[in-house]
Order: sequence, then structure tokens, then C-alpha cells
Amino acid sequence: MVLPGLSPLDSLPAKFVNPRLDSAVFSLAFDQVYGSAVQPLRLDVLPLQQPLDARTVYNSTTAVATGNPLVSNFTAVLNRDNIVQLPASNSPDVISVASPQRTIRIPLLKSSSAAPLVNSVFAAMTSNSAFNQSTLDGLWKGVLLRPSESHVGNVISIPRASTRTVNVVTFYFRTGTEGKKRTYSIYLANIVPLSGSFTDGRYFTQLTTDLAGSPLAGLTPQNSLPSSATNGLTYVQEGVGLSTRLEFEGLEALRDKPTLVINRAELLIPVRQLSNGLFPYPSSLYLYEVNQDNQILTRLNGASTVDRLVQQEEPVKLPNGSLILPSSTGVGYPASVSIPFGQNPTQFYSVGITQYLQALLQNRFNAGEVSPSGLLLSPALRNGEGLLLPQQSGAVANLNLNRAQLDANNIRLRVYYSKLQ
Repeated sequence: MVLPGLSPLDSLPAKFVNPRLDSAVFSLAFDQVYGSAVQPLRLDVLPLQQPLDARTVYNSTTAVATGNPLVSNFTAVLNRDNIVQLPASNSPDVISVASPQRTIRIPLLKSSSAAPLVNSVFAAMTSNSAFNQSTLDGLWKGVLLRPSESHVGNVISIPRASTRTVNVVTFYFRTGTEGKKRTYSIYLANIVPLSGSFTDGRYFTQLTTDLAGSPLAGLTPQNSLPSSATNGLTYVQEGVGLSTRLEFEGLEALRDKPTLVINRAELLIPVRQLSNGLFPYPSSLYLYEVNQDNQILTRLNGASTVDRLVQQEEPVKLPNGSLILPSSTGVGYPASVSIPFGQNPTQFYSVGITQYLQALLQNRFNAGEVSPSGLLLSPALRNGEGLLLPQQSGAVANLNLNRAQLDANNIRLRVYYSKLQ
């Protein structure tokens, strides 16, 4: 993207005398390595043949046409450190600290396949003092980044950037007879815009899974697999859509009894110990109400239709300082299934569902709503529609591969109840 707010027109090569290109570097920031960080990542950079269309929906089944690779089998070291100096406490001295270098730098001119494109873009920057997004689209339609074909062992997460120094192609050039060094940059579409939102950028991530030959081979969106098929383990993983279906047994003895009061109901979900060496545990999980075919049930929120999620029980503090208690049949405040503070190593997730269970047992749902046949435990919030907490709305935009292996045989719903006399 051409962003005049970050690379003003007066810094264009066309504004200077005798600009000469020295190099062009594609910088990519990453915030997470999935797999081994010791092993270098090998990746390809390909040009798109057509720009992404603002009116087209892109997902993991979308095919986009690309040209021949600009860069093939580039080796990116993932465990390099920078040495930074920090002031020592209560002392004028400084101390040297190793800080992980989370940036990949790809020198484009060193690739014979990328050099013609880079030179043509720089030539347009040199000859056109009104160089803009339309000019760039005519030369460089977009870019596709992918692991090289034979690469296995790790992938990285490229975050939505919030600074001008990451996820950028920087042209380094000299001007005038004195050869003064200058730069001009173009940005990936996932940088924080000066106005609007991330959804304004045209980009998407494509993840595919190959379950053939694994215990999960028979898994489909509509058909769950019993935990016995995976040795008593179930999985939740964002990015690839793995969720765990929960069905409560033994509740019939408590159902439709108006004299019964649920004092407390807590869901305890143990994880397989030390199973997060390659994939970190999700920070939060969420409970979707689903039907027999694992389709997420919905409810009306004004004129909108939103997913039915188990709502949190704790009072929510509003920006004006007042407190609101979410309704078990409401929207906006999904319960966060989280790891209790202080666990080391992580042992289990937990969440209170007292009000929800009371509504479920007494079939107290909104008019026209059916009772769910189960709950879907997922690390992802599918969309931001109806979410009222800023931190949860932000989580919708963050894609990751965080995963948890759950000890399905020991998932427990603890119910404490009283009977009215």
C-alpha cells in the first residue's frame, strides 16, 4: 500500500535529482513461531496476477492466481537476538540485554526473479511525482507469502502491524552528486490504518489441514468423533477450526424441577500435561450453543442475528463506572474459559456456568429459541457482532494456531444445589 501519511510524496525519488536505487528490502515482523525456532524457516514470495477485490469474500478454499516466484526458498533465521543497552537501576551504568529479533529481512534485488519488478516500481517512483496506489496496482498487484514446498517443522505468525518499521518494502536509494542516502517505503495492507480499521486492508490468511491417515481422518464439521478415537484426548485449536463438543450426562435428575436451586456450577477441563511445547495454550476458550449437527445456534440482538454463547456471570464495569450483570440468555459478554492464575505447569481450564445451567435445566430461553443439544468449546470468537467488551472484540481479529490437548475422560461439571422445602 502507498500510505502518504507514512511515506510522504516529498520523499518520493521523483522529488530528487538523479535518484539511484541501491537495494530494496522486504521486512516482515513475526510475533510467534509454531514449531522449532532453532530451525530456519524457508519461504517463497510470489506476485499476485490481480489485486484482491474489496467486494470478494476470501477464505481457506479461495484460489488466487500468482505469477512465478519472486523469491524462492529464502532462508529466514528465527532465533537471532539483538543486543540492547538498558539503564541499570540506581546506577549511571548500563547493562547489555539480548532481545529477540523478530523481523525477517528479504533483500529483493539479490533475487534475479524479483529484480525486474523492483526496478520497474522504482522507475515509476522516479518518473512520476504523483506516484500513488493506482500506479502501484498497475505494476505490483499484491504478494503471496508461503512456506517453501518441501519445508516442514515450523511456521510463523505475522501480526497486524502497528508501526511504520515492520511489514514493509523499503527502497534504499541515493540522490544528487553527493550521493545522499534516502528511503521510500510501501506497506503491506495489514498495517494499522491512519483512519478506519483493519478490515479496510485487502489481505487474508489461508490455512489447510491434511487429516488423512490420522485418528481425526473421519472428522467433518457436522460429525464429531468420540474421544475414544483419539485415546481419550480432544483438541481445540484456532486457525484450523478444531473444537471440542461437550454433552452433559446425568442432568435429567435435575431437569424441570422448580424447587431446585443451583448454588454453583463450575466446568473443569483438564489439559494433557506438558503438551504445549510447539503450540502455546489458548489464553481463553468460549462455549457456543449448538444443535445435533454442531451448527451454532443464534439469537436476535436488535435487528442483528448473533451467535449464542454462554455468557459470563461476573458483573461488568461499564465505561461510566456503573455495573451490569449479564443475562444468561443475553449477548455481548461471552464467558471466558480460562486457566486459573498460579498454575505451573498448566493443569486445567475452568469457568462458572451457574446461571446458564439453571436456565438450561428449566428450559428458560428466549421466545422461539430451542434448547441446545451440546456446547462447542472453541478458542475462537467467530466475529465481533454483538461483542461489547473491547478486549474480546480485539481478539476476533487475531489469528493464531494456539492449541490445547484436553483430557476428555476427566472433564467435569461440578454442580452444587439446594432444594426448596
